[in-house]
Amino acid sequence: MAKGLASGCINHPGIEAVGRCKQCGKPYCGTCQIIGPTGKFCSDQCKSNHEVFTQRAQQLDTMKKSSSIGAKLFILAKKLIVFSVAALIIAVVLAFMGVNVPIISEMLNR
Repeated sequence: MAKGLASGCINHPGIEAVGRCKQCGKPYCGTCQIIGPTGKFCSDQCKSNHEVFTQRAQQLDTMKKSSSIGAKLFILAKKLIVFSVAALIIAVVLAFMGVNVPIISEMLNR
């Protein structure tokens, strides 16, 4: 451990810790250290908890990416509707002002 940050192991207070658990942050000694695919931990429970957390985070990230396509389509549809309504309002105003807007002028003259 870094100088000035030395502490005793959570399970063996008389032995200097060599690191801190990636899950809970508690100090551990070389004997207690559990190495997993996602880091170093103070216990099997912390290792298991972190692996579950990592898997869930990956699932949420995958869900977010797949739902972002739907969100983009929804935003595109909203923009298309706003554009269409704005174009219709402009066409009606122009038709009332006497400008020939073929479709709108025919509807207003009926």
